[in-house]
Amino acid sequence: MWIPNQYACDTIALDDDPEVLRTRIREWWGITDDVSARKTVGLLLDGMHSSTFEVIAPLVAEAISRTPGHDPEVHREFLAARAAARGESPGYWIGHYNALYNLRTAKLLRNTVSDRHFPTHVRAWDLGRLPFVVRTCLRSGYLEVDECWPMLFAGLDSARSYYANWRQFAHGVVIGRAYWSALTDIGKAGDAAQAAGNWVNALLVRSDSPWRRMPLWPEEEPQRRVP
Repeated sequence: MWIPNQYACDTIALDDDPEVLRTRIREWWGITDDVSARKTVGLLLDGMHSSTFEVIAPLVAEAISRTPGHDPEVHREFLAARAAARGESPGYWIGHYNALYNLRTAKLLRNTVSDRHFPTHVRAWDLGRLPFVVRTCLRSGYLEVDECWPMLFAGLDSARSYYANWRQFAHGVVIGRAYWSALTDIGKAGDAAQAAGNWVNALLVRSDSPWRRMPLWPEEEPQRRVP
């Protein structure tokens, strides 16, 4: 689901040339061996982008609401001090804050979500990319099939802990994609959100979509969502 593709949804195997995939996974993800493959999968499961989003999103929300004491510049100073105390890059955190703040103030997602219902995480963006990474690394020879399935099921379990259905999951993918794009070019974030919206809408409405054939939650299981 990470990119528009024609990959079969009923098999873990890919038919692409392994060398082509090794080049792609190196250029896109920095994966070059089994160690970096497992590390990347772990990061996605832990919230590669969402974990940062979850720290800055409440601050941005307060700034947009004009809550007293919550000024963007005050937030940037706080994030810089927090990063320094943790031995992290202040620029990293300020850059992510600016990306989300600009994304929200530019109203690029006004047709996707209201300010009132803006999410506190984008776990779907990380979990939605996990199958592509796992399958590509399997075909590239970096992972074995017997370790890939537990990774995929871990992603499914995580998705179920955050979302009640595929529509909620799709919502997170669109916002996560826009946020990811805003980190490098806010001017392209709107188009990125539209493209992601087209992908997930097809998954939601097409009769041949795996999402239509297999709900996120089996019907016999209760639906739940962890905020």
